[in-house]
Amino acid sequence: LWLYDLYCYTTLTMTFSASFQPICNLAPSLTSSSTSVTWINMFKLPSLSDPAFAGAVAAKLYPASMLPTLGEAYFRTQNEMECPRGAAVGFFAQIATIIISIPMISIAKRTAGVNSLLEIDWLHFIEAFMFWSSIHVQCMSFRQSVRAMEKHEPLPKSTLEYSPMAIKVLLLYCSAFVVGFGHYYANPSSWHTVELFGGLGDKKTLLPGEVSFLTWIFHWSMIVDFFVLLRCIWRWGDADCTNNCKWKVYAQLHLPACIINGVVVMNHLHRDRIVALKALHPMLVFISSVFTLLGSYAIVKGKGWNVNDNKRKVRWSSFLVTAKREGHVKSRDWDMKYTLESIAVGAALAFISSRFTV
Repeated sequence: LWLYDLYCYTTLTMTFSASFQPICNLAPSLTSSSTSVTWINMFKLPSLSDPAFAGAVAAKLYPASMLPTLGEAYFRTQNEMECPRGAAVGFFAQIATIIISIPMISIAKRTAGVNSLLEIDWLHFIEAFMFWSSIHVQCMSFRQSVRAMEKHEPLPKSTLEYSPMAIKVLLLYCSAFVVGFGHYYANPSSWHTVELFGGLGDKKTLLPGEVSFLTWIFHWSMIVDFFVLLRCIWRWGDADCTNNCKWKVYAQLHLPACIINGVVVMNHLHRDRIVALKALHPMLVFISSVFTLLGSYAIVKGKGWNVNDNKRKVRWSSFLVTAKREGHVKSRDWDMKYTLESIAVGAALAFISSRFTV
């Protein structure tokens, strides 16, 4: 109930603050009596451009959004959802990235006196790389599964097992930490000011809050993967795949997440200086987490999932059982060509973004 109240309050704030603000500003000019405008002040809502309000919203809604996110992660592991196991691994990696970012921000605040990872670009790069890894793994798993169903080929091993994508995520995360620790030990006294790889791809010294070329690459590549992922999720609900229209609804419920990508890009282009975007982002994150939780619940509920069912047998629907086991080992779980294409598109968009940063 308190989450619902919090959601209603933030939604009303976002929607009506601009409408009530002119009335509240005109109220003192309408009368000189302070008591006569008391009833008007009751409707005065915090402004999205207020830094204190933006910080309060972020402090409350970011932790609150973890509850529906964990619920969606639970549903992704349920057999009734028929989600490729590799995609579930990628979703858990996304949650792990959020958890890892918390101590990173805390250490940066205490040692360098910064307020966010955007002020230390190489830490921002590591965070962006890990988020890209989690989304890319989900995209890759869904994409390979859909292509196998379209071509009537044996499903890849990552569709039915967690281990293939789990190993790849672990390798990607280890490479990010190696880069990070290498940069730190190479610059022990100036680690928070020296750019990663000497500012590779940047023509000038970064301004405060500005995103480097390398970080832009994985930001844009992550967005490309996200939209490809939504397309694959939509296809996963077609008749030649799972024949479950709830997957299409689940894809449509990612609309707030699509808006989040636009908010993040706009915020980076303005070097993290628009306070309204800082307030809008946690609101959208919370709304998106609730929407996708409801979408995943609709999928498992439509397949007969019951919270009281304690049977933990690994049982998949007939469309997965028909593929022979020996075919899974021979199928590729990772499409390196697509990975390079995604990074190449990200690099092209990163080049444009780094030139349009204001």
